[in-house]
Amino acid sequence: MLLQSSIFREIDNLSRHINGIYEKIFKKYGLQRGQFVFITRIVENQNINLKQLARNVRVDKTTVTKAIQKLEDSGYIIKQTDHIDNRVIHLFPTEKCIHIYNCIIQEKNQILGNLINKFTPEEFEFYIKMTISMNTHLDKIQ
Repeated sequence: MLLQSSIFREIDNLSRHINGIYEKIFKKYGLQRGQFVFITRIVENQNINLKQLARNVRVDKTTVTKAIQKLEDSGYIIKQTDHIDNRVIHLFPTEKCIHIYNCIIQEKNQILGNLINKFTPEEFEFYIKMTISMNTHLDKIQ
């Protein structure tokens, strides 16, 4: 049986391209695969807690806990227990984390800029809308 549409094949190919690019960037900065998604969310949402982070990144709390421990051990984040509810842990980036984040975002923006300039603004806007719509629909069926 064949796929009804090649869209998943194309999304898979795009994902592999992007992951390959990211792996080279992350390796340069000594990050392991997947750590940057956590760094991004923590820098962009300072004071986020573990539950919010798990929901935001779409992984289970155990995975978040393990990743956060590695980031804390590496000096990228600081955990603080909530002063009202000690079961809640808030996450904050260190200066090291913010520096790495800025370096990687700069590289990602360069790559994105090279990619975007191949499309019209309308094509790019259409792609963004379609991607958001696909994610929204997938969220509803999972």
